[in-house]
Amino acid sequence: MELNLPILSHVADCKNLLIAGMGGGFDVFCGLPIYFELRRRGHVVHLAKFSFSDIESITHGIRLSRTLVGVTADPTQIYPYFPEFHLTQWFKERRGEDVPIWSFQKTGARPLLENYRLLAEHLSLDGILLIDGGVDSLMSGDEAEMGTAIEDATSLFAVHELRQVPVRLLACVGFGAEQDITYTHVLENIAALTREGGAFGSCSLLPQMESYQAFEEAVLYAQDQPCQDPSVINSCIVSAVRGHYGDYHLTDKTKGHRLWISPLMTQYWFFDCQAVASRNRFLSCLTNTVTFREALFLVMEATQLLAKRKASKIPL
Repeated sequence: MELNLPILSHVADCKNLLIAGMGGGFDVFCGLPIYFELRRRGHVVHLAKFSFSDIESITHGIRLSRTLVGVTADPTQIYPYFPEFHLTQWFKERRGEDVPIWSFQKTGARPLLENYRLLAEHLSLDGILLIDGGVDSLMSGDEAEMGTAIEDATSLFAVHELRQVPVRLLACVGFGAEQDITYTHVLENIAALTREGGAFGSCSLLPQMESYQAFEEAVLYAQDQPCQDPSVINSCIVSAVRGHYGDYHLTDKTKGHRLWISPLMTQYWFFDCQAVASRNRFLSCLTNTVTFREALFLVMEATQLLAKRKASKIPL
């Protein structure tokens, strides 16, 4: 069974496409079903992520800058929290493939943009698909609750400014998995993007899909490694695709917290990156940020000044 991607016409002419996890952690895993589906169709696809790990201290891999490295497999290495390392190990151990995971140090927007430029030149990129595990990348800043949008916003800023790459898209998956988000405002934002021509449709993951099965295997492999904290969002997606509903917990990490597993978590939503960036009301404050701490404080300050929309329940 195929993953019926609605963006095939948008990436049809891309010779080198990058799928980049935009929010850190396990976001790059959320792009694996798309990665495998596009590879099956003959596309050349690369993987990257905005990392929560200490990229500067990595001693192996393909280093392009102090804060950008293509992480490669190495059975002699042990790391406390390094999802991208476990992903490249999975590719090597389970599939016999050498797949570097390009990893950006968690910095402010200016170094991240420069690293994206380096990687775009190194890989001859003509397309980038940002992938968000969750939907807080769609926040504009005036939502009643907007989750933890800073990492997503920093990635969005960098890719939006990467004018030399003609195709720049954004995909979200895992609707409902995040806490502290006003989902009525998420749907309102998606409706606005649809009116403006910035929404490109959706598709759902099913357990019969080979692309999904590879994703699930990679997630469970990484989460089973020593000293590895499991991903709440990826665990929720796996639970939803398996057909669970409501307060179901795949990992002990979430026990004691109420979850709402639902079929909505299995759905990808696709958007034009520039359209999402143009609706973001705090993105410009990131322009000159160098450190992540600086970006965090400026975003907090900017969003506190915005008048908030009134929260309401989804009338279903």
